[in-house]
Amino acid sequence: MPERLVTRVRRAGRLGWRAIGRGVVEFYNSDNLTFASSIAYYALLSLFPFILLLLTLFSKLAVGLGDDAVEHAIQRALPQQFKFLTEQMSTLTQAPVQLNVLGLILTIWGAMGVFGAITSAVNHAWGVEKDLGFFKHKLVSMVMMLCAGLLLLGTLLLTTALEVVKARWFEGAITNYPSLLVVNDFLYRNAPTPLFILAVGLVYYFAPNAKVRLRDVWVGAIVAGLLWRLAFGGFSLLVRETRLTTVHGSIVTVVIFLIWVYMSAVIFLYGCEVTAAYARLRKQLPQSAPAAPARDA
Repeated sequence: MPERLVTRVRRAGRLGWRAIGRGVVEFYNSDNLTFASSIAYYALLSLFPFILLLLTLFSKLAVGLGDDAVEHAIQRALPQQFKFLTEQMSTLTQAPVQLNVLGLILTIWGAMGVFGAITSAVNHAWGVEKDLGFFKHKLVSMVMMLCAGLLLLGTLLLTTALEVVKARWFEGAITNYPSLLVVNDFLYRNAPTPLFILAVGLVYYFAPNAKVRLRDVWVGAIVAGLLWRLAFGGFSLLVRETRLTTVHGSIVTVVIFLIWVYMSAVIFLYGCEVTAAYARLRKQLPQSAPAAPARDA
């Protein structure tokens, strides 16, 4: 059993390495940059309707989260604080909008835009010949939106629980073990990365209009997550050192936000190409050789 496991791990590693190289070629030969631009555009259009839906949902559920919990969670996934985003979210939390039926439908439709763009991009990366129908495409987008909201809600609830536990015992433990501060800082800074990998892996699995094995998606998801974390650190450093937002004001923050979403979309689509390449390479592996025919006596 251990030998078979080691063999499978080695084979997966070789396939993963080949898929990473194949993904570069497939990405270069495709229209993924155009799809990344579409995702960035729809992300800006869908961001505030999505946030409005989240705030409305959380207020109805009465989950006991602070008014700035959603803002804080979203800002952690961004390389810096964007003033236009912070101001609008503060306005929404201070003066919540009461949505009627028509307003709710329009808000949901606006919030689904980015998820529809993601679904189209994933199907393109997989080379899906038969696209989803209009209504099925919108249904998939709505399911992705609901899953994103539930994932964020679960993250907020977990963060709140950890903060309660931390307030009770962390102060006493830090006196005896000062190194916990380093561990706590590391976990706090890198917590979005595994969540990004999980969310991306689920999108790679459910979004394509094709049969996908769950074990095939994680190579691309992990590669995308690691690249996203490196880009996050580099982009944060670049923005901080150049101080563009402090010099040129809020208009530049919108441009920087779009650039960051575009970079994230490029990384996301490259990971999708790696996932598709990994699945194709696995299917091309030779099967077990048939038994040799018995020789005549």
